[in-house]
Amino acid sequence: MEINKIYNESNLETMKRMPNNFVDYVLTSPPYNVGDNQMYGSGVKKYNEYEDNIDNYFENQKELINELLRVTKKHIFYNIQMLGANKISFLNLLGYFKNNIKDIIIWKKNMIPHIEKGILSSAFEFIIIFSNDAPDKKKFYDANFDRGGMSNVFEIFNSHSNPFAKEHKAIMPLDIPRYFMINFGNENDIWYDPYMGTGTTAIGAIEEKRNWIGSEISSEYVNIAEKRIKPYLSQTSLF
Repeated sequence: MEINKIYNESNLETMKRMPNNFVDYVLTSPPYNVGDNQMYGSGVKKYNEYEDNIDNYFENQKELINELLRVTKKHIFYNIQMLGANKISFLNLLGYFKNNIKDIIIWKKNMIPHIEKGILSSAFEFIIIFSNDAPDKKKFYDANFDRGGMSNVFEIFNSHSNPFAKEHKAIMPLDIPRYFMINFGNENDIWYDPYMGTGTTAIGAIEEKRNWIGSEISSEYVNIAEKRIKPYLSQTSLF
């Protein structure tokens, strides 16, 4: 399988071609299954070519995470927000994969007021760390940080510097992939993002001298990501 490439297909199709333990790490933020809760405004869709409303979200993500655990040597950093439409599925995933969860990080962010009275406003998301490397222990044997060097709560309030935020409403800040790549593993490790979107994980990998693979079902987002990544590749080729 070719690395440093985005595959325009479902992540399950990409992973079918991966042998066991093919990638070192995964970093991703799956669709949250927001349904029609209008969290981005009335009539505003989160994705252009995908309806974020899966009937059985638990089974969908269970299949994904099982495959990710198969193809990944170390850890899966899985960013998700618990919402009304996905709450039961999210909690069931935590129970189902309890033996694979090494730790959980809280990412504090700008508070988003809920549009409905009586519901708590959202000011954080979870990053669940599923692992194949001693998941029963909290110690990370591949860590690059010293004692006290990394917290299980971190804050990123500036959302991103992605010029394509209008085309994709769920863009991950570039600081997140860079943060995990700096703190875990080594140069030339392979990082996989099964929901590559507009290429943020790939750009983080390029900047931190890691290899990467992405899957993305939207041809529009693949085109955006490739255009966005190109200047970073040109910059690294100069050195």
